[in-house]
Amino acid sequence: MRPNEVRRRIQECKKQRLTKLDLGNDWNTPDEEKLTAIPAEIFDFVWLEKLNLRYNQLSELPDSINRLQNLSELDLSDNSLSELPDSISRLQNLSKLYLRNNQLSELPDFISLLQNLSQLDLSSNQLSEFPDSISRLQNLSLLYLRNNQLRELPDSITRLQNLSQLDLSDNQLSGLPDSITRLQNLSLLNLSS
Repeated sequence: MRPNEVRRRIQECKKQRLTKLDLGNDWNTPDEEKLTAIPAEIFDFVWLEKLNLRYNQLSELPDSINRLQNLSELDLSDNSLSELPDSISRLQNLSKLYLRNNQLSELPDFISLLQNLSQLDLSSNQLSEFPDSISRLQNLSLLYLRNNQLRELPDSITRLQNLSQLDLSDNQLSGLPDSITRLQNLSLLNLSS
């Protein structure tokens, strides 16, 4: 997205107090048109509920992300994030977090503080293990872990009683915990490849 288009969308969001801001790109957008940092003024838009930053070149999130207290959906897919700031855990209204196709090698424990999270997409990262603390996300219904380097799942994942979809395809799993049968609401379990 060209810089003048980014500015136009930000100004429109500010002027009209729009609850959704889309600064995402398409997969074929030239690199020179992608954001390398989130424009700082966005963190003053405390009314924002949805923020799309897909297909950019973001390598980090600033701590000021925690100022977006009304955010319910955050799409950071297809960027270059290798870690998450702990300030993201203060986004208590966040219900959908998309981190697909980044460079995350671990999921920090503080992610479990996002109690309203219902959808979490971590597909196509570099995760080799999954924290036990994930079991605290009791509202989680969709969990996508496709195309990572997971060798095993913690038993605690079976405490996610609202989980309806679990995608574990394209990992290095050799088995599942026997307790996986406790996921009574699970309607889709993908273990392909």
